[in-house]
Amino acid sequence: MNRDELKIKFEDIPPEGLDIAFEDKRGDLIKDCYPILKPIRASVHLQRWGIDVKVTGQVETEVALPCDRCLKEFSFPIKGKIDVLLEPRAVLSRMKEELRLTKDDLDVIFFDGHTIEVDEVVREEILLAIPMRKLCHEKCKGLCPICGKDLNEGACQCKRDVRESPFAVLKKLMASSG
Repeated sequence: MNRDELKIKFEDIPPEGLDIAFEDKRGDLIKDCYPILKPIRASVHLQRWGIDVKVTGQVETEVALPCDRCLKEFSFPIKGKIDVLLEPRAVLSRMKEELRLTKDDLDVIFFDGHTIEVDEVVREEILLAIPMRKLCHEKCKGLCPICGKDLNEGACQCKRDVRESPFAVLKKLMASSG
């Protein structure tokens, strides 16, 4: 995959639109964030809408993510739809007053008005598909905070010093007065 081929000039998009399909076998698009387990495959359709460009399509890959609880790496498949509107940055500079954003406004990306970077649109969609909380499975028990043992593999022998909550005194007062 040559990333320069994924930089499309606005004037090169014909009236009927432009279809682009590519595969990134090495994961260059997101190599600075996550390793890939399967090649990134994307197909997009660029359609001119006046001075804007509507980008639709799909992307799919599989990435290796570290679990936020137990730190083990796990496979996370991504299959996402692309549906964004690219507007020239010049439009943004004309909007001086404060505006209330709608849901549709969140699907807008600004570009320089001359070149559409398809690889960056696909990269953004992949990164947005990755969850904020990355768990190998919902019931992951994580690591023991004392010895670091993976609690999914069994209990550890650490003694947990169960301290009484500082609010326990208040609870006793409420119980005795009520």
